[in-house]
Amino acid sequence: MFGLPRVLLIYAAAIPLALLLGYATSSFTEPDASTFATVGLVLFVLTLPLLIKFHHVWLIFFWNASFNVFFLPAQPHFWLLLAGMSFGISWLDSLVGQRPMLNVPQLTKPLLFLAGVVLLTGFFRGGIGIRAMNSAAYGGKNYFYVLGPILGFFALAAVRIPPAKARRMVNFFLLSGTTFILSNLAFLLGPSFYFLFYLLPPDAIGTQAQGDLIAIIGGIARISGLVPTCTAVIFWLLASSGIRGLFDIARPWRLLLFCGALAGSAFGGYRNVTFMLALLLLCQFVCEGLILTRFLPIFAGFGACLLMSLMLFSDQLPLTVQRAISFFPVKVDPSVVQDAEGSTRWRLDMWQVVIPDIPKYLLLGKGYSIDPADLYFAEQETKQGLVQNYEVLRVAGDYHSGPLTLIIPFGILGVIGFLWLLGAGVKVLYQNQRFGDPALKSVNTFFLAYFITQAFVYFTIFGAFNLQVSIFTGVLGMSVALNGGVRKAVPARAVILPSHERTAPALAARF
Repeated sequence: MFGLPRVLLIYAAAIPLALLLGYATSSFTEPDASTFATVGLVLFVLTLPLLIKFHHVWLIFFWNASFNVFFLPAQPHFWLLLAGMSFGISWLDSLVGQRPMLNVPQLTKPLLFLAGVVLLTGFFRGGIGIRAMNSAAYGGKNYFYVLGPILGFFALAAVRIPPAKARRMVNFFLLSGTTFILSNLAFLLGPSFYFLFYLLPPDAIGTQAQGDLIAIIGGIARISGLVPTCTAVIFWLLASSGIRGLFDIARPWRLLLFCGALAGSAFGGYRNVTFMLALLLLCQFVCEGLILTRFLPIFAGFGACLLMSLMLFSDQLPLTVQRAISFFPVKVDPSVVQDAEGSTRWRLDMWQVVIPDIPKYLLLGKGYSIDPADLYFAEQETKQGLVQNYEVLRVAGDYHSGPLTLIIPFGILGVIGFLWLLGAGVKVLYQNQRFGDPALKSVNTFFLAYFITQAFVYFTIFGAFNLQVSIFTGVLGMSVALNGGVRKAVPARAVILPSHERTAPALAARF
């Protein structure tokens, strides 16, 4: 360009950016919003060429990863930002005719219907205000965690993943969940690594940071980051090899890694995770068609040995693990029983208070907007013991129940839209699993089993609509991208015989 060497053009762009970045990071004794905004802008400019080229790959990797956008208000998950960018780039590519976007009407209609319900509810319930952007209301961030996954589906499904890269993209999508353990490792390594919490969510280190206090007063310490890390490994094993591959004697490392990840997931102390994994294995077994095969006694024997081992040694396991398996018919510490029963009773008490509100929000949902005054008074009354300790969560809309987190914020229309999406999603995943590329058989089977399992757990055990809708849209988006849409049965071609072969003797001789 203009006869200038390329290196001079690089220096001309890099030096001003370096000076701006140096000034932003050295002019403030403590980082503030303007510092983060400047750093984020510089990083965005530097990575823009890579983003344009690899936006779809980045979105796949960061969808399940544990990274926040530290330079934006409220620090949203990184995949949420990438979803909007990736969709915009794919849309522009389709406009100029470079790469048309995949179209799946079976899923587009329920997703657009659900997005319309969310937007209309927000409009009629005080708008989508975010406190981080100087709004007077809290809770608006949850709207973005519902609309973002819907937009993210279209971004994931916009680009067909080439068959040669399918396995690699599935690995990125599933194994990126192992990054959640980084929060626990950063805290374990000490203050020198605390800067990582600009990128990593600190929620996973709650009980880890209170380790000494828990040891003194008694309690159950959870390593929360270990749960998504281990479940990501389990998901990857099931997607890459299936139940058949787990019991492949030529590759014993698969079963050993699976058992290790299964044990590690119990250190979170979450009963719903243990139940979900058990149900996922059963559903995967059925979807693989192993009911009437030699794998049935193998699978049943493995489960029986695992349950027998728990029954023999359950009371000797760490308290956190005992809590995770406490719903099995095993012996656990009395303190674990008390803690688990208290948690169940706490939820039931809150649901008894919340359920009478359903008729009030049946036609027009409550939305996510929260009056700061209501939240403040709930906190003060809870501290003074005037109300139950779940009152703050009730005001915030965190009901620890999938159906309640859907019907109260978005009413009956939200329920219809979500059920429509789940029904259409199961049909799409089933068609891709049955008629898809044989090379993707194990992946498509896992997506179908995982989708069904998550839907069942959401409605029966535990759910949070604003946090889990990304699970459903992510699985659907990846399935569409891997299979190039929705696969259908290939009709059998009719054989047209020449006229001289249509006589009875000729047909008899042919067949």
